[in-house]
Amino acid sequence: MSIGVAIVSADPGHWEELSRRVSACGLHPVRCNTLAAVGKIKWAEPFRLAICDDELPDGNYRNLITNLMRLRRSTPVVVVSRFDDSNSYLDAMLAGAFDYVALTGQCNELERAVAAALTEGFDDPVPAQALA
Repeated sequence: MSIGVAIVSADPGHWEELSRRVSACGLHPVRCNTLAAVGKIKWAEPFRLAICDDELPDGNYRNLITNLMRLRRSTPVVVVSRFDDSNSYLDAMLAGAFDYVALTGQCNELERAVAAALTEGFDDPVPAQALA
């Protein structure tokens, strides 16, 4: 079984793009369109990495990071945005994101961030399985 990656995006087109790129890395995308959907994954589809849009209908990446920390999971979160903004980058990093990737045409940045998160980002070998 390949490594699960939660892709948290409310935009179906954006989710499909991210899913294609994650699958090309040999990983298993786990679809989540809201933070609430991440909480419903439970035991069915554990994940070792989360890729999250900067804004969601029911919150944002900060909420995801906070919930994962509350579970005492060191699951890395890569924040993705369609905007290349240094203030947003700093905000994400200060909130505890593993990385912030602006999807503005730099094709390999997401793949680089995913590879780095999978090799550097784990203190906890157990996949995140639920957000209470």
